[in-house]
Amino acid sequence: MRTRNLILVALVLIVVAGLFISRTSDQTAQPQPGTTEPVATPPAPQAVAPAVERVPPYYSEAEAAGRLPTTLSASEFKAYPIVARAYRIAERIPTVLAQQPCYCWCDKFGHGNLLDCFATDHGAG
Repeated sequence: MRTRNLILVALVLIVVAGLFISRTSDQTAQPQPGTTEPVATPPAPQAVAPAVERVPPYYSEAEAAGRLPTTLSASEFKAYPIVARAYRIAERIPTVLAQQPCYCWCDKFGHGNLLDCFATDHGAG
């Protein structure tokens, strides 16, 4: 008798579990009444074209620079070895620096290329 009761309880549990699983899968397969279908998300807006970067003035050829300014002496910056080294290098390659734009925007106060920065103490800062 006891075995028969255990079998009966097991069958009832299996049937209940089967009904529960069946009902849950039906609910996920079909939308609930009164709900709407998901709306597709709109496409992302087009990227804005990057702004054209302004290039500071410089000479495209060394000859176009004409007479080049003289750089300050590196000895004026003995207390600042890194700055002194930069001025020594600038003294050796003035035509190269004349052909380079200076991106500290010092053209706003008259500089025309990177060499002009080393003709004053501006290159130290």
